Amino acid sequence: MFAAGLRYRTPRIRSCCSFQANSISKKTGQHMIEMRQIQVFLAISEHLNFSRAAEKIYLTQPTVSGHLKNLENFLKVQLVDRSGREVRLTSAGEIFLPFARRIFALQEKARKEMRLYAGAEHGKLEIGGSNTPGQYILPAVIGRFTQSRQQTKVTLRIEDSQSIIDLVGDGELELGLVGNPPTDKDFISIKCQGDELYLVASPARGRSISSPLSLETLRKLPFIIREKGSGTRRSMLSVLQQRGLTKLEDLNLVAEMGSAEAVRQAVKNDLGVTIISNLCVDEDLKNGNLQQLSLPDGPIKRDFYLIYNRDRRLSPLAELFKEYILNPEKT
Repeated sequence: MFAAGLRYRTPRIRSCCSFQANSISKKTGQHMIEMRQIQVFLAISEHLNFSRAAEKIYLTQPTVSGHLKNLENFLKVQLVDRSGREVRLTSAGEIFLPFARRIFALQEKARKEMRLYAGAEHGKLEIGGSNTPGQYILPAVIGRFTQSRQQTKVTLRIEDSQSIIDLVGDGELELGLVGNPPTDKDFISIKCQGDELYLVASPARGRSISSPLSLETLRKLPFIIREKGSGTRRSMLSVLQQRGLTKLEDLNLVAEMGSAEAVRQAVKNDLGVTIISNLCVDEDLKNGNLQQLSLPDGPIKRDFYLIYNRDRRLSPLAELFKEYILNPEKT
């Protein structure tokens, strides 16, 4: 229904569709209400003038009259009184008007949704990833996703977790994959893949450290950590607090760095030890360039989270990517 005082504008129909009814008109052999008839009726109800209604929807006046007559015959009621000098809706017409509006609006909505669906595998998608999933998970996922969708372009932005959360919240990115979910209720966060955080050192340093480590030994090791806003840093601190290190100052901090790669290179060059994703160092561990040390109570398991803004509707392409990364075997 439309608010009082507002005039209804007749949409222009692009295709002739039909709406099923329960009876058949004996006069016309018509089996259902035709969308063109709905459009004609709406144009007449708006202008209350057959000539202007015909001009509005690019039909001749006799064609408009014919469509209206067929609709009235099918419904077995008179919708428009044209006996006097002015055209007006009958009581039956007034009753039918809100239904006609809803029918036409519904077919327009259906048409738009199908156009969106048909274009879902075309266009541009902007997503973000915090350092670890952005470098070690999303590139492979994007490659597989776009391989069969040649008309799709995906742009990946890599920042720390908090920056990605902010960009998704501001609408600059549709989706983000981060190491720590946002606490804000404006976001939807879904667990999506994961990793393990390892304590690693250079082989030379690792050989001098007895294993398994005690908390006291861990406090004395020269530690390299990620920057504020990093999901790895927050996960590391959260788990270490659970294991007895209550604050950052309990560690012997020697450096803070802005990326996993910088931390990895610093550890390989024996600046200190770090806790880092297994995704970042698996090759180094296999090749003997780094050594894994045993954390008290074992390695740290971590989930990644696919996030998006609760108040913003995802584009069809973003919906398609979301389903792909959450259920790759089904897509």
